[in-house]
Amino acid sequence: MATNDIPLTSGIRGNLLLLQSTQSLLDRTQQRLSTGNKINSALDGPVAYFAAKGLNNRADDLSALKDSIGQSVSTIQTANTAATTIGNYLDQAQALINQAQQNLGSDANSISLRKSLATQFNTLLDQINKLAQGANYNGKNLVIGNGLRMDATSSTKSSTNAIPGVTGATVTNVMTTDDYVIAIKGDGKISANATDVANAEADRGISNVVVSGFQSKVQATFSSLSVKITGGVGQDKTITVTEGTVAFTQTFTQAQWKAANSTGQTLNFDHQFVSGTHINFDVDFEQIEAVPDTAGVGTSVIEKFADLGIGVTNFNGIGATVTRSASNLSGQQKLADGQNSWNFDTGTPRLTIDEKTILQSSQYNAIVGGAYGGAADAIAGTPTIPLAGISNDFTYTVTAHADPANFDFIAGKFTAYSVTVTGPAGTSTIVVNGDGLYSINSIADGAPAGSVTIDFRTAGLARTTVASASDASQVQSTAIVLGGVLDVSNISVGAVSGFANDVATRMTINMKTDISASTFVLDDGFGGKATYNGTLGSSQVINFVISGGVNSGATLVLSLGSSVLQSNATGQIIMNAIGAYTAPRQVAFDVRAGQTGYTSTLSTAQVTNATDANNMTVQLDETNVAHIQVISKNLQTDGQGLAVDNAQNNWLDRADLEVASKMIQAAKIELQAQTSGLNNNLDIIQERQKFTDSFVNILAEGANKLVQADQNEESANMLQLQTRQQLGTITLSLANQAQQAILKLF
Repeated sequence: MATNDIPLTSGIRGNLLLLQSTQSLLDRTQQRLSTGNKINSALDGPVAYFAAKGLNNRADDLSALKDSIGQSVSTIQTANTAATTIGNYLDQAQALINQAQQNLGSDANSISLRKSLATQFNTLLDQINKLAQGANYNGKNLVIGNGLRMDATSSTKSSTNAIPGVTGATVTNVMTTDDYVIAIKGDGKISANATDVANAEADRGISNVVVSGFQSKVQATFSSLSVKITGGVGQDKTITVTEGTVAFTQTFTQAQWKAANSTGQTLNFDHQFVSGTHINFDVDFEQIEAVPDTAGVGTSVIEKFADLGIGVTNFNGIGATVTRSASNLSGQQKLADGQNSWNFDTGTPRLTIDEKTILQSSQYNAIVGGAYGGAADAIAGTPTIPLAGISNDFTYTVTAHADPANFDFIAGKFTAYSVTVTGPAGTSTIVVNGDGLYSINSIADGAPAGSVTIDFRTAGLARTTVASASDASQVQSTAIVLGGVLDVSNISVGAVSGFANDVATRMTINMKTDISASTFVLDDGFGGKATYNGTLGSSQVINFVISGGVNSGATLVLSLGSSVLQSNATGQIIMNAIGAYTAPRQVAFDVRAGQTGYTSTLSTAQVTNATDANNMTVQLDETNVAHIQVISKNLQTDGQGLAVDNAQNNWLDRADLEVASKMIQAAKIELQAQTSGLNNNLDIIQERQKFTDSFVNILAEGANKLVQADQNEESANMLQLQTRQQLGTITLSLANQAQQAILKLF
């Protein structure tokens, strides 16, 4: 409709415009009161509207970042919690090391305890790794590092495991790549801890303990020897010597001891184990019974040494050589059956050693071992052989034969020996006369092609003497007649039999003669007695039968010539007799051929590439201009992380414990440094989180300042506009009254 279709007066039109303006203002004020904003659209104020919208948009963006920042805080807190627990595990590991260091004895209980503690130590390290690998939050793990891993290459592991006696070749705790050259050396010559030998002699009452031999190439063992003696005072003595799981028992009876003691002989324990170990010692009941015991039972342990070692040399690191040897004392880099480790700054090579076969891989020259057996002291020094010709291992056995006719009863020793040396394919014999050293310089048809030179100490040969069947006849003589009763030329010896083997018997016959009655009393010096009473005629045959002692039952027949008998006189006859030498001890020594031996190289290389998948980037503002990157720290025990290696050599050595302790201390410092870095990142992010909270409020408040209405002012405006609207309505009514007055005219 056109504005002039209905003509209005000027007053009415003015009031109408006023009411329309007032209504518009009322509508705007009502909107401000209802929305709380004085600017609700760009039409209300484009500058303020778009400025406020920009502030609000930025506040919204930052609010969205707050959630991401909060998740980042939780991820770091997870890592920190894991690091705290790992620190507790390291403290427990150090406590195990301390306990092991307090039990460094070489006895079986201490060794077993340290092995148990080492196993617990390894379990703790395994738990550290599992904890680190499980510390994952929202797809991120900040305690397993970049995943880079180094290990020995499979080809060098295989070549090392091909060495006889070696398995399980690996390198742990790898810091940097390196090459480790493994060389096995030593001829396996066996000896013993001198202190243990001395203690065993003192504690068990045995003497002249000798441990010798060569390690067997198929049955060797690194085990120590255990010597157990049972039998109290006045009882038989049972001796058990144990090496590893193999035991040998021998019982010496009281009868044997009495016989040996009465004849000046020595009881001897001698045994060779299949491992190649020989042990020999003398047994004296009086010495054994003089040692305090516990109910007649006592045990001594003798640590066995073997000339056998494995040296490992690294080349890319410090170029050092670390050797573990079976000839070392326990606690000092001793080679052991099972896993052995060699610690370097670049990593720890580990080999599992089979003690029974590792000697097959050793590199050594041909060698002659020392004499062993009950008569080992018969050989002076070590025999010599041209080593170049030795191609196999073998044993020489030395035997000394003595003809009883060559026994000097006055001096108490043989005047001559026939010494035979038996080699791999032949024998050679020499005759030894008198004191001093004698050498035998050839072995007929023997191997090797050259000769063997053996120096004999004659004083020791009595312990090796044996009698062949032709030497077993009894030999007798009249050494001297005292007192003038008889002329020695008129005494003849008849049958002699039954005297103790391996014993030279010197008999004393005390005489008292009378034409009517004579008495002859024989004493053999070993507890044996014989008496003859009778009347002597022109000639007399006297038959003695010994009773008691080692010669009990032996017989001696004397014939006395009549022309020399005197009446009412006393005298003494000295008689000698020798039984067969049937049970002396041989002496032997071993010859070991040389062999080239094995070497191998263990090489380490990077086997897993690094990745940044576990690193976390935290956006701190809406434009990503401000951000922080949290690097995943390797808190595992490998060489790229905390570098704590598994227990080395079951903590057999003091050095292994010291290495473990140093690793734990270094790991604690590394853990502290890495945890400090995580905590620093956490502090930065949390502070930025607080700033973002405050900044969002500031932005929102600033936006509100631009668009929010003053409620008080708008309320006043509403009241004012309502009043104006009422007044406008009244004015319009008054303006219409003129029109109404005209209407009344009709």
